[in-house]
Amino acid sequence: MKKLILAATAGLVLTACASGASEKMTVAEGAQMECRSITESGTILPKRVCNNKATWAEIDERDREAAKNAINGVMSQRGQMPKKEGFGG
Repeated sequence: MKKLILAATAGLVLTACASGASEKMTVAEGAQMECRSITESGTILPKRVCNNKATWAEIDERDREAAKNAINGVMSQRGQMPKKEGFGG
């Protein structure tokens, strides 16, 4: 079970790292439509989802936070403390 959680967490982290939406965008750029193929569990066919770029940026940020929380949860179950950013350089 722990290996399954670790594998799922690693997948989330890799997905979050692959997206580079950290820079600020203008209103015109945020309003542009972008479509992505999303693979859902339980099916082999990807689903086509279209949103504006601002919405995708919010979704990407939410996914990054979820991946970080999942990793911290796994680490705390194993008795390890997560590294604090900007602490103890």
